[in-house]
Amino acid sequence: MTNRQKQAAATKEKIFGCAVELFAENAYERVSVSDICKRAGVSVGAFYHHFSNKENILNVGYRLFDEQLEKTWNEARPGYNRRGVELLVGEQMRSMRDMGAPAAAQYFKNQLTAQERYIIDRDRFFYRAVLSCVQAELEAGRLAGDPRAIADDIVGLCRGVIYDWCLHGGGYDLPLQGQKTLRMVLGYYAGNEG
Repeated sequence: MTNRQKQAAATKEKIFGCAVELFAENAYERVSVSDICKRAGVSVGAFYHHFSNKENILNVGYRLFDEQLEKTWNEARPGYNRRGVELLVGEQMRSMRDMGAPAAAQYFKNQLTAQERYIIDRDRFFYRAVLSCVQAELEAGRLAGDPRAIADDIVGLCRGVIYDWCLHGGGYDLPLQGQKTLRMVLGYYAGNEG
């Protein structure tokens, strides 16, 4: 990466970070591009160089999460197994917790009306990695069922836990609840549903 590319990436990251801060402090609708630029200390032109509009910031957020998750995955090397699913779900829950309930709620709200629904994209790293872990657990005989149905349940229930946490204003331990819910799903597909 050249110095210019590094500077451009840093500017984009700064704009993104400032936007998420503002979305956590105020309703998404009340935050303007001008507000974001002021907080980030950049021109409106710089904003539009990196983002097509305000909604695009939230869409970029999902991609940034997946990029960071893939990096964490490669560093941790958990393997495509139950431990891998636990890492993926744990990282998603910690990411949302660290962002805060108000900002996380804006992501969900955005996805209800966005043209690009990245949150349900089966080509994103998060989904593909969960599916690979599920397939490995099926091959090892530790789970039984359709791999896509199991992956869909895991990913969908993660969204549900995060949504519920947002409704409760971030009032409980999100990573703990995420792991508890994951154990229930995996227990069901392992035939240990009680």
